[in-house]
Amino acid sequence: MKVAQDEPCKLYYSNPDKVRGARVTRDMMVRLCSALGKAFDEEDTLKFIGNTRIPNERELYGLFVKALIMGFRSKCGESEIGHVATEVQVARESEGENGKGRVDVIFDYRRTSFLVELKVIRASANARFLEEEDSPTLRLVRPWRKAVKQLRELDTTSLGKALKKKIVKLPMAIYLHIDSKKLQDQTPEWQDLSVTIHHNILTHLEACNHDNEAEGHHFSYYHSLERPVMTSKRRDSLVEGIPSVGFYGFTIIAGMPGEE
Repeated sequence: MKVAQDEPCKLYYSNPDKVRGARVTRDMMVRLCSALGKAFDEEDTLKFIGNTRIPNERELYGLFVKALIMGFRSKCGESEIGHVATEVQVARESEGENGKGRVDVIFDYRRTSFLVELKVIRASANARFLEEEDSPTLRLVRPWRKAVKQLRELDTTSLGKALKKKIVKLPMAIYLHIDSKKLQDQTPEWQDLSVTIHHNILTHLEACNHDNEAEGHHFSYYHSLERPVMTSKRRDSLVEGIPSVGFYGFTIIAGMPGEE
C-alpha cells in the first residue's frame, strides 16, 4: 500500500484473498466507508458536532450504525445487514475463565458475522508528531495496536450461537483530522490539511508496523468533509466556551489480524 496512491473517497486494500472472509470484507468496507463519508457530511451531523465537541468512540456508535443502515440496501430498498449490536460482552482468552470484555460492534452481512473493535483518535495538523516523519509516535499507533490485540484475544465461542459460521474480526481506527487553530481566512485550505494529515497517519503506521505483519493494516480510506466545522475540545464548556477546534475530515484504517 503506497501512500502516494491514496485518493479521497477511495478504499485502498492489500489483504490476501486466501484469508478467510477477505472478499466479503473488502466488499463490506467499500460500502461502509462510502456510507460513513455521506453520514459525516449530512448537515444535521455537522451542526451537531459544531454545537457539541469533537466526538469520541461512544459518540460515534450511532453514526456507525446509521452508515450500516444507509449504505447496505438492496435495489428493492431492503436492508442487507442483519442484527446490529453494540458493546456486547465477550470472554477474553488471555484472561482465563473469568476474563471478560466487550466488543464494540457486531453485525451480520452476507452470511458473515463482523466483530468490530473501534478506536477514535484525534490527529492534529498542529501536532509535533506529524511534523517529524522520521519519529513515528505511539499516540497514533498505540490505539490501533490495542484494537488488534483486543480482537485477537477475543473468544468467539463465548458468544454461543449468536454468530454465523464465517466470522471476521475487524479492528478499525477512525482518525479525525483536526486543527487547534481557528480557520478564519484559511478555510479554502482545509482539504489540503486533511490530505496532509492522512498521509502522515499512514507514514507513521507503516513505519511502526513494517516489522510486524500481524499489526499491519489492510484497508485505508480518507474523506475530506464538504465543509469544515468549528467545534469544541473534549473538556470545553458548551455553555461558556468558544469553539476552538477545526474538524476537516477523517481517515479509516482497518485490518484482518487473524489468530495468534
